Order: sequence, then structure tokens, then C-alpha cells
Amino acid sequence: MSAEPRHWVRAAVPADAAAIREVAARAWRATYAGRLGDETIERYLAAAYAEERIGIRIERHDVLVAGPTGLPETVEAFAEVAAHPDHVQLVAVYTLPSVRGRGLGTALVRAVRSAYPDRDLAADVLLGNGLAEPFYAARGFVPGDELTDEIAGELVRERRWWHRAGAPGGVRR
Repeated sequence: MSAEPRHWVRAAVPADAAAIREVAARAWRATYAGRLGDETIERYLAAAYAEERIGIRIERHDVLVAGPTGLPETVEAFAEVAAHPDHVQLVAVYTLPSVRGRGLGTALVRAVRSAYPDRDLAADVLLGNGLAEPFYAARGFVPGDELTDEIAGELVRERRWWHRAGAPGGVRR
């Protein structure tokens, strides 16, 4: 007999835009404070996570939202996925800081892996991100090349993490 899932995951709809923005804003401020400039964080949030922009993301990409079982309208995490010819990019996986460690991020990554079982998954992570690097490593992703990118005018170094299609064990934890 299996236990009831602790989380639900579903495709985002335009009505989720405000909740996605809130998750992104809280997660970005908590995760990147001291790693990126405060102005960079706020510029990026204003541009990338304006509700209108989130609507476009939902229209163009696969965006999933997740929350605790029993509270179907409470969005506590989201993931955005962009399919490319040679892989699937995890554009974003963010959880409210107050509920990190409860399995929402894992549930989202599992849902993406299930949706794209025959495609490699990639996630670009800011070097030294002490939350994301162990998260991806614990779920079977392996570190790849270092990249230089720009976030709201600030140059950053990232590492591309890979979860190869058919990797032994699938997404763990």
C-alpha cells in the first residue's frame, strides 16, 4: 500500500501568474542575496517576472506549478521548461524559501523527467549556488561546462548540469 502523495503538480494557467511572481520574487531574493547585486535582482524580477511576462512564459513554454496536497490553489513552487532540438532546458525551478526541503522541487523535476523521458535535461546554475548545486546532484544530475551569462546587466558564471535520458535510477529523492 503506497502513501498518498504530499504534493500536487499541474500545468500552470494564466490565473497562476501572481502566485508564480510571488514564488520567484521570494526565492530570488533569498537565494541570490550576496551572490548578485540587489539592483540586479530587482531589475531581473521586474523584467522577467512581471505578470504579463509570466503569461507569455506560460503560453510559450511548459510551466508547472506545485503545492501541498489538500490545498489545491496554494502554489508554493514552479518550474519552467523550454524544449530545444537537442535537449530540454529547466529554465527555472523555484520554491518558496519557507517550504524548501519538503519535496516540491523534486516533484517538479520528476514531472519534467516524466514528460520528457527520452530527452536530456539541462539546468544552468550560478556557480557557488549552495542550494541548487546539491539539489541537482542529489537528483542524479551531473555537472557540465561552465558558461558566462548576463543577468540584468551583470555578468555571471554558471555551470550547466545534465540529467541524461535513460540515466540509471532516474530522478532520485
